[in-house]
Amino acid sequence: MGGQAFVRRPGGTVPMIKVKQLKLRIFAQFVIIIAPITLVLFYQAVSDLRRTAAVESVVVRHGLSRATKDGFESFMTHAADAVDMGSLGQRAYDALRQSAAAAAALRHKDDGASAVAAGLEALAGQISVAMPVDRLLALQPQIRQTREAIRTLEEGYEKASSEAISQAIDSARRQSKVVAGATLFTLLIAAWFIYSMITGVTEPLNAAVDLARRIAAGEIAAAAEQLPKRDLGNLLASLRMMSEKLRRSQLEIEEDQRRLEQRVAERTAEVEARTRELMRSVTELQVLNEVGQAVSSSLDLETVLATVIARAVRLADADSGTLYQFDEADGVFDPRANFGVSDEMIETLRGSRIGLGDGPVGMCAVNRAPVQVTDVELSQRVSVLWVHDGIRAVVAVPLLRDEHVTGALVIRRKVSGEFAPSIVKLLQTLASQSLLAIENARLFKESQAKSEQLAEASKLKSQFLANMSHELRTPLNAIIGLAEMLHEDARDLKRTEELEPLERVLRAAHHLLELINDILDLSKIEAGRMDMHVETFAIAPLVDDVIATIGSLAAKNANQIILHCPQGIGEMHADQTRIRQALLNLVSNANKFTEHGNVTVDVARVMSKGSEEITMAVSDTGIGMSSEQMGRLFQEFVQADPSTTRKYGGTGLGLAISRRFCQMMGGEITVESKLGKGSTFTIRVPARIEAVQPTPMIRRVRPKQLAVNPVKGSLILVIDDDQTVCEVMARYLEREGFVVRTATRGREGLELAHELHPAAITLDINMPDLDGWTVLAAIKGDPQLADIPVVLVTIEDNRSRGYSLGATEYMTKPIDRERLIRLLHNISSPIARKVLLVDDDEIMRESVRRVLEQEKWQVAGASNGRFALEHLAESSPDVIVLDLVMPEMDGFEFLVAMRQRPDWRDIPVLVLTAKDLSVEDQKRLNGYVEQVMRKNASDVGELLRELGRMLPRSIERGQHAKVKEILA
Repeated sequence: MGGQAFVRRPGGTVPMIKVKQLKLRIFAQFVIIIAPITLVLFYQAVSDLRRTAAVESVVVRHGLSRATKDGFESFMTHAADAVDMGSLGQRAYDALRQSAAAAAALRHKDDGASAVAAGLEALAGQISVAMPVDRLLALQPQIRQTREAIRTLEEGYEKASSEAISQAIDSARRQSKVVAGATLFTLLIAAWFIYSMITGVTEPLNAAVDLARRIAAGEIAAAAEQLPKRDLGNLLASLRMMSEKLRRSQLEIEEDQRRLEQRVAERTAEVEARTRELMRSVTELQVLNEVGQAVSSSLDLETVLATVIARAVRLADADSGTLYQFDEADGVFDPRANFGVSDEMIETLRGSRIGLGDGPVGMCAVNRAPVQVTDVELSQRVSVLWVHDGIRAVVAVPLLRDEHVTGALVIRRKVSGEFAPSIVKLLQTLASQSLLAIENARLFKESQAKSEQLAEASKLKSQFLANMSHELRTPLNAIIGLAEMLHEDARDLKRTEELEPLERVLRAAHHLLELINDILDLSKIEAGRMDMHVETFAIAPLVDDVIATIGSLAAKNANQIILHCPQGIGEMHADQTRIRQALLNLVSNANKFTEHGNVTVDVARVMSKGSEEITMAVSDTGIGMSSEQMGRLFQEFVQADPSTTRKYGGTGLGLAISRRFCQMMGGEITVESKLGKGSTFTIRVPARIEAVQPTPMIRRVRPKQLAVNPVKGSLILVIDDDQTVCEVMARYLEREGFVVRTATRGREGLELAHELHPAAITLDINMPDLDGWTVLAAIKGDPQLADIPVVLVTIEDNRSRGYSLGATEYMTKPIDRERLIRLLHNISSPIARKVLLVDDDEIMRESVRRVLEQEKWQVAGASNGRFALEHLAESSPDVIVLDLVMPEMDGFEFLVAMRQRPDWRDIPVLVLTAKDLSVEDQKRLNGYVEQVMRKNASDVGELLRELGRMLPRSIERGQHAKVKEILA
C-alpha cells in the first residue's frame, strides 16, 4: 500500500490524509459561510441589549422627573389655596417634600438633576406648615426659579426619552437592513458552496457508479483506485449543524426581544402603580388636611363634624355616613352629622335608640375596635331599612378618649365586601380628628362660660372699685377740706400747738387719697378703660415743674438734684398728665431711697428705629438693688425689698402704674442698678403719640399769664351735692373776696344760674337728680347762660368729655385751692382784650375791626404773615384771627414761624378763611389753631361768640383746649 494509512468506508477505502483534507476544506467553507452571519447576529444582540438598557434608563429618569414636576405643581396649587387661610398648610408642605424626594432619587441616577434637587431641598428647608402667607410671598422668586428649573429638566428628559425611542427604532431598522444584507451575502456564499458541494458530490457519485460498474465488471483493483475525493456525509452534517445554529440564534434573538418588551412593560406598570399609589396618598393627605383645617379653624361643632363625615365618605369611596356622639347620661348614641342620608332616614336615626352592643355602632364601642358588616342582607345587626335603602356594607369606627367611648363614625356603601385595611386605618384617623373637634367644642364652651364668669367678676370688681372710690374719696375730700380750713384758722389765730397735728392729718389724708387713686388707676388699666389725653406740650416746663414739686423731699434727705435738659428740646405729643406722673414717681423714689447724695435727671431727644423718642433718665446714688430685687420691681403691691417698707413706706403700686402708663403710650421704663451703688430708671416714650380716637384740631394752650387785679364781690355759684364741700369752698372763696351761692341739686343750680347769672360756676359731676354732664350741657345750650365759665370740680376723671361739652377747666378733688382761686380771679376780672387781625383784604379787616371795637376789643391789623410777626415782636395779643391765603407769607408759613417762639406758641389762633381746606391742609393746621371758620359761612356775631369762648381759656396757664369744629 506504499506505507499510506487507509480508512475503510462502505464504498471502499480512502487514504487518511485525503479525509483530513476534505474535512478541513468543508470546515473552511463552513466558517466562510457562518462567520459573517454570526458576527452580524452577535452585533445585533449586543446592540439590542445596549438599546434596551438605554431606553430603560431614560424611562426611569423620565418617570422620576415627571414625579418631581407633579409634586411641585401640587405644591403650587395648594400654596395658592393657602393665601385665603393665612398660612401654608399641610397639603402644600407634603407635596413639596414629595417633589424634593423624587428629585433626590433622580440625582442618584443623573448628576444633571443635582441643581434641581438642591433647589428643592433648600426651599423645603425654608418652608414650614404654619408659615404665614407674607413669608411665603417673599419666597416667590425662589419658587418661580425652582419651578422653571423643574420644567426645563422634565422637558429635557421627555425629549431624551423620545429621542432614545426614536434612535432605538432607527437602529432596529438599520440592523434589519444589515441582517438582510448579511443574509443575502450568506445566501450567495451558500449558493456558491452548494454549487461546489454539488460538484464535489456528483463527481464522487459518478466515480462511485463507475466504481460499481467496474466492480460488477470485476475490475476491483481499478475500483479501489477510484475512491471519492470529497466526503459527502461530513458536508451534510456540517450543513445540519449550521442550520441548527442559525435556528438557535434566531430563537435567542426572539427571546431577548421578548424579555426586553417584558421588562419595559413591567417598568411601565411599576411606574403607573407608583403613580396611582402617590395619587391615592395625595388624596388621603388632602382629605386629612381639609379635616385638620376644619378642626383647627372653626369652633362650630356641627360644621366641623359635617366636614369630617363628608370627607370620610369620599375617602372610603362610599355612599353615606353618620357621625354619632355617645350620651353617657342616657347610654345611647345620638347622630350629630350625616352625609348622603335621606331626610326620611335622618328622622329615623334621630328616633332610634342605639345603645352599647346594639348593631355595628354599639359593637364597635364595646370592642373598642372597628366593626365591619360585609353583607347587610346576611346580617342581623343592621336595620332592614338600610337594606331597602340599597346599603350592602357597613364599617363602624369608635371615637375613643383614653379608652373611653365618646362616639362612633359609621360609613356605608351599596357594594358588599370588606373595606380595605388602609381605608379602615384612615377612618380611625378621621375618628380621632372628630374626637378632637368634640373636645375643642367642649373646651370652648367651658372657656366661654369661664370667660363670662370672669367678665362678670371683672364688672362687679369695677363697679365695686368705682363705688368704693367714690364712697371713700367723698368723705376724705371733706376731711381734707375741713383740715385745711382748720389749719388756716389755727395759723391765722396763731394757735401753733394745733398746726402740727392738723398737718399730720392732712399728710395722712393725702397719702390715703393717693393710695385710693393708685388702686383705681390700676383697675382702669387692667379693664382697658384708662383713657389717654393726647396733646402737644413743651417738655422743659414739665420737667422744671416736676423738679420744683420734689424740691422739699430732696431738701429733707439732703440730696442735690442735677438736671440736664436742653432748653431747645422742644415739644412732644403725648399724655402730659401721665408723663408727669411717671417722671414724678421716678424722681420721688430716687430721693426717697437716697440720703446725702445726688439725683440726676437727664432728658434727651433721640432717634430709635427711624422715629424720635424722648428719654428721661433718673439716676441716684442711693441703696441700689440686686438682680433678684429688680425681678420683683414692677409687680403690683410688691416692693423690691419688703424689709424697706417700714423705713421708706409705699404700696408698691407707683412703679407698676408708671410703667403701664408708658406702655399705653408705646413706650417703656427700664432699670439698671447695683446693690449699694444706686439705680438708673429710664422712661422711653415716642415723641409723638397718636391718640386711639384722634380728634382733629386739638391743642393744649398755655397762654401767657395776664397781670390782673381781682374784682372783689364777684359772684361764684358752687353746685355740689356734698353740703360739706359747699361749705368749705364757700368759706375759702369768701375769704378771697368772692360772693358765693351754693346749690346741692342740679335743678336748683340751673335755677340759680338763671336768677343770678354768676361770674363763674363750679360744678360737680355725681349728683342725684341731674348729674353734672346734664347740667353742663343745659348751661352751654342756653343762649342766656352759655357765656358763663364753668369749672368742673369732681372726683371722676373724664377730661375729654368735659372739654368737649364746653367746660372752661377740669379739676379733680381734692381741690387745688390756689389754682382754683387764681382761675376764678382771672375769669371774673375785667381784662383788656387784644386781638390781631391778619388778612390781606383791607375791607375785611376794617369791617371786623369796627364790630370788635364796639365790643371793647383792642384791634391791631396786619396784611400778611411777615407784618404780623413784626407786630408780635412789639405787642402780644390775646387772640389772633388769621387768613390763610396771603401774599409774601401765607397763614401756614406764619403759624410755623410763630410756634417756633416759646413766648408766642401758646397764643390761641382762630382761622377765618374762604379757602376750601384739603385733608393735607387740615393736617398742617392740626395742633396749631383753636378754630377754623369759613368767611362765607359765618357772620360777625358767630365770630364774636367764638372769640368770647376762646378768651377765658387764654387766661389760665396750663388748662386744656376745647374740641374744634371745621365748618365746611
